[in-house]
Amino acid sequence: MNKDAVKLIKRLRLKNHPEGGYFKQTYTADTIVNVVGYDKPRYISTAIYYMLVGDQFSALHRIKSDELWHHYTGGSLTLYAIHNGKLSKIKMGKSRGEAPQVTIKANTWFAASLNDKKSYCLLGCTVSPGFDYSDWELGKRNELIKMYPQHRTIIERYTAIV
Repeated sequence: MNKDAVKLIKRLRLKNHPEGGYFKQTYTADTIVNVVGYDKPRYISTAIYYMLVGDQFSALHRIKSDELWHHYTGGSLTLYAIHNGKLSKIKMGKSRGEAPQVTIKANTWFAASLNDKKSYCLLGCTVSPGFDYSDWELGKRNELIKMYPQHRTIIERYTAIV
């Protein structure tokens, strides 16, 4: 594993994330709001550190809220987003042609992986209304392929066999 990534994982006390990579919650707003379409009140905003290392990836998933990804350090990555049946590939990083911040709209299926498998990427993810695991759904390969057969290759790459 990349030695700089190992140092950051220890320093920031990152833990394994269920969708792949490492994370740590860093912020929960004090304000709680009732939002139409949510099963219970939510914090107005939450944030985490999120890191991918080497060949790790963020598996296809979706959440009920908008999520902003912020690139902090390390190599670049590509976000794959399926929204209204269309696949977008967004390069995220600090170099020309890469975005340092990306918004994933609510209910969009998305995944991410590093562009250089010898690298790592430390990001921040901010969710509003705030993240709650009851709003998070990990993609099921067979169901996603039925919905989006035109994106089979990406779906197979970023899901587990279920």
